[in-house]
Amino acid sequence: MQNKIVDLNLLGKNIKHYRLKKELTQEKLARLTGLSIQYIGNIERGNTTTSLETIMKICLVLEITPNQLLITSSSPTSNALIEQIIDSLSDKSPKFLRHIIRYIEFLQQSKFI
Repeated sequence: MQNKIVDLNLLGKNIKHYRLKKELTQEKLARLTGLSIQYIGNIERGNTTTSLETIMKICLVLEITPNQLLITSSSPTSNALIEQIIDSLSDKSPKFLRHIIRYIEFLQQSKFI
C-alpha cells in the first residue's frame, strides 16, 4: 500500500474553511474557478484527488497560498504559523495591530516563554 502524500480530508476541510471565510458558496467558488459544483463538493469532503493546477485555481480565488491548504495543523512549521498569524490579523485595525506588537514585545522580554 502506498503512503498518502496529501491528506485529502485536511485539504478539503481547509478549502471549505477559507471558502466560508470569504463568504463564498460552493456554487460561486465553482464558477470563479471554472470547476463543477460537484467537484468542489467532492474535494471538500476529501473524496477525490486533485491536480496542482486545480489547487492553484482555488488558491487564487480564495487569495491564499497552497501551504495554507496543504500543511497540517498538527505539526505546523514556523512559516505555517506565521502565515496563520498573518491570516488572522489581516482584517484588524492599525490600533489593534499596535497592541499586538506591544504584546509580542512584552512576551519577548518576559521570562514566560
